[in-house]
Amino acid sequence: MRDIDRAVEDALETREQYEVKREGRSQRRAYEKSIESVREVAGQAASERLATWIETTIRDEKKLPSSRRVRKKGAEICRDAGESVSTNDWLGA
Repeated sequence: MRDIDRAVEDALETREQYEVKREGRSQRRAYEKSIESVREVAGQAASERLATWIETTIRDEKKLPSSRRVRKKGAEICRDAGESVSTNDWLGA
């Protein structure tokens, strides 16, 4: 998460949108939950792949990927690792 936090600061010059909590939700928390879910399903290497994808996307696009997009990418990474993801799971966006 440290690299993602740094990418947000570098690319967006603000963490306000990223950390703001509306109704207990924030982009940062959605990213954490997605990374944790990928780790549980497909292991550490897969979760690191998702974290790197999030960081790179922020730096390249200069904006935060939506939590839905991150969950879909997480599910794709799990499936690439040979793991199934139910549509009822967090990653099954």
